[in-house]
Amino acid sequence: MAPPENAHQLYADLSQYYDRFCRDINYAQQCAYAQRVLAAFGRSSGNAYFDLACGTGQHLRHLIDAGFEVGGLDNSQAMLEQAAQRCPEAHLVLADMADMAAHNRYDLISCFLYSLHYNHPLQRLEQVLQRAWCALKPGGILVFDMVDKNGIENHRGLTTYLQEDNQTFEFASRWHYAGVGDLLQLHLRIHRHAQGVSNLWQDCHTMTAVSVTEVQTFLQALGFEVWIMEHNYERFEAWDGASFNVVVVAAKPEN
Repeated sequence: MAPPENAHQLYADLSQYYDRFCRDINYAQQCAYAQRVLAAFGRSSGNAYFDLACGTGQHLRHLIDAGFEVGGLDNSQAMLEQAAQRCPEAHLVLADMADMAAHNRYDLISCFLYSLHYNHPLQRLEQVLQRAWCALKPGGILVFDMVDKNGIENHRGLTTYLQEDNQTFEFASRWHYAGVGDLLQLHLRIHRHAQGVSNLWQDCHTMTAVSVTEVQTFLQALGFEVWIMEHNYERFEAWDGASFNVVVVAAKPEN
């Protein structure tokens, strides 16, 4: 087996395969949900959309096709190159989420696939929410999904497989939370088998463990009106307070 690749090269090396690894994600459903959220809770009456951690631009493409003017941010140049091919109309920014710089510009900001947790420590996650507040127009909407730290299970995670062009990929991911503090770890392990040669990529992303109540409290302190929804993109369903997987909708007041 070939030696493990540099962890920082994981997304650069495998960006062309990322969409295949994520083929079971229903991006269209998430985007339709975001549009319904904007229609139901938004008051800005515009169509400017921005996606945090936009990756290869799947969400951007759906919102462009729905008539939105779009922009996206990601800290991986390789992923943004994929996004640029998919969405040449989009304004793309290479940066960390906490470095987003805009003022009263967007009607809708999203951060799906639990990407908000990539901001560590907790103060940096709070900085992202502050930047989103500044970037939204009055009446604009921020929508994102998250997992409550009290419900994180340290199990074996998920494994998916991809067969393509005489090569086989095995993609495994799992979270680990020690149960105290704000450190959450995302472990990634990817095997590629091709013509008798195996390559291994391994990475461990530092993420933030946080509770729904903590996020709700901070958003309200910023001035947002907040709704916590069950993680169900088919319909609006108020959080029952017991589940650990939610969608957060935050509206910036008009005045």
